[in-house]
Amino acid sequence: MRYFRLTFTVSLPSRRLHVGRRFAFLPVEMPCAQQRVGLSALPFARMDQDKAGGMRRSGMGARYEMGELEYASGYEKMCGVTDEQLAFLSRHQDNLRRFELQPTYDAALEPDLERLMRKRDELARHGFNAARETGSASEAFRVEFAHTTTALEGNGLTLAETAMVLERDLTIPGKPLHDHLEVMDADAAFARARKLAADGAPLSEEVVFDVHRLIAAHLEEADPGEYRWDMRYVTSSSIYPPPSARVPELMGALLVSPLARPGVATAALFHLVFEDIHPFGDGNGRTGRALLNLMLMEAGFPPVAFKADRENARRYYDVIAAFVGDVEHRDGTALLRLVIELEDQELGKRLALLG
Repeated sequence: MRYFRLTFTVSLPSRRLHVGRRFAFLPVEMPCAQQRVGLSALPFARMDQDKAGGMRRSGMGARYEMGELEYASGYEKMCGVTDEQLAFLSRHQDNLRRFELQPTYDAALEPDLERLMRKRDELARHGFNAARETGSASEAFRVEFAHTTTALEGNGLTLAETAMVLERDLTIPGKPLHDHLEVMDADAAFARARKLAADGAPLSEEVVFDVHRLIAAHLEEADPGEYRWDMRYVTSSSIYPPPSARVPELMGALLVSPLARPGVATAALFHLVFEDIHPFGDGNGRTGRALLNLMLMEAGFPPVAFKADRENARRYYDVIAAFVGDVEHRDGTALLRLVIELEDQELGKRLALLG
C-alpha cells in the first residue's frame, strides 16, 4: 500500500484529507475537464479547467517535456499547465543542476585550516582523543550541544534548564514535554555520533539513518531513519529541495564523494550539501549538525556547537541559505569560516587546560 502526505487540505466528494496526516491513496477518477485539484504538495497544483488540454498537447515552447519536470504532479503531467506554471517548473528543474557541481571554498582559508591542524596535533601529543574525551569540558559541551542544536529549531529550554534535564533528570515546570524530549534525543544522537567516531565507523547511509532515528524519535513530521517521501520547503530559501524521488540518489552520491571524508573543510561542505538535499521529513538540521561533529571527531578535532542566540542563529541560517541559492558556484566559504571560528575556540579551551 502506498502512502502520501499532503501539505494542504483537499476536498473531494465525500472525502476530506487533512494537512500532515498519513492515509492510504484511494484511486479516484479525476478527468481533466472535471477536477481542478492535483494530489501534489506544490503550491501551483491548481489550474484553470479550460486551459488544461491545450497545455498538454502543445507544450507551449517549453525547454522541457512535461514528463521531464520532476516537480510537476501527476495531474499536471496528465492535464498540462499554464505558461507561467511551466516557466516556474522549468526554473526549479534547472536549479537541480546545482547537485552536479562540487562545492568549493576560498583558498585564503587554507592557512586557517593548517593552523587548526597544528593545534589538533599539539593536543594529540598530549594524548587528547576527541571521540573519547571525558571530564568537565566534555560534559559542558554535551549540554551546550543539546541546547544549541534544539534551540536553533525553536526549543524553549535555556542552557541551565537543559543541564537540569540531562544531568539531574528533572522536569522543568511550565515547559512543554516535547522540549524535554527533544534535548534528550539530541543528547542521545550526539552520544551515538561520539561512539561511532571512537569506533572509526565510516560515514554511510546506515550511520545517517542511525543518527536520525535518535534525533527524530519524538518529531511528529519525521519518519525516523527513513528518507522523506513528500515535498518539503525551507522558508529561508526560494530554492526548493530536490523531489523526494531524487533523495536516495543524491544522498548515495554525497556519501561516496570526497566530502564524506573526515576533516574540517569536508565536514562544513558536507553539512551544506546535506541541508540542501534535506533528506528527511524533519530533523535535518539536528541530524546534519550531529554528523558534522562525527566527521570532526573522526579527524581528531573537538566537536563544535553553533550558537543559538538571535544574531548567531541568523548568521548560521543565512550562510546555508546563501549556499543553497548559489546554484552556479556552490561556494561554501561562509560556513567553513564559521566552523573554523568555532573549532578554533574549542581547540583553545582544550589547550588552555594543558597549562
